[in-house]
Amino acid sequence: MTQYPAIDRLVPHRPPMLFVDRIIGEDGATTLAEHRVTADNLFLVPGKGVPAYVVFEMMAQGICATDGLRRYRRGQDPELGFLLGCRKFAATRSWVQPGELLTLESICLLDGETSSYQCRVIDTEGAEVATATVNVFQPVDMAAYLEGTRL
Repeated sequence: MTQYPAIDRLVPHRPPMLFVDRIIGEDGATTLAEHRVTADNLFLVPGKGVPAYVVFEMMAQGICATDGLRRYRRGQDPELGFLLGCRKFAATRSWVQPGELLTLESICLLDGETSSYQCRVIDTEGAEVATATVNVFQPVDMAAYLEGTRL
C-alpha cells in the first residue's frame, strides 16, 4: 500500500477552508482523495447540513492535492492555482451531512499551465454526490505572473 504525504505538505489550504483530508490512491491520470464532513464545517447550516455547492470547492482541492503530490515528488512545495471555471456541475442532492466520508476523484484530461479535470464526489455507498469538468490555471512561474498582474 502506497503511503502518501500528509495533506498539509500537498495543499496550501488550512482550516477552516481545508476540504480534503488525505490522498488515498492514484492510477495513471486518476487521483483519489478523501474528506470527512465535520460538524464544525464553515458552511454548515444547522438542521440541513453543508450545501452541495461547497462540494465544488472539495473538487478543486482534490485537484490541488493532485498537483501538490506531483510537486512533492519533485521536491517542490505546494503552489497556488486559479480556478477558471467548470462545465456541467451537477449535484444529485442539495446537502451533505456532518460525518459523511466523501471520496474526491480527479481525472486529468489536459495537463499544462491550463489544465482540465473530470471530477466526481462519491459517498460511502458508491453513489455520486456531484460531478463536473473543472478548469484550472497555474502559471509555471507564479511569482512572475503575480508581479505582472499588479496595477
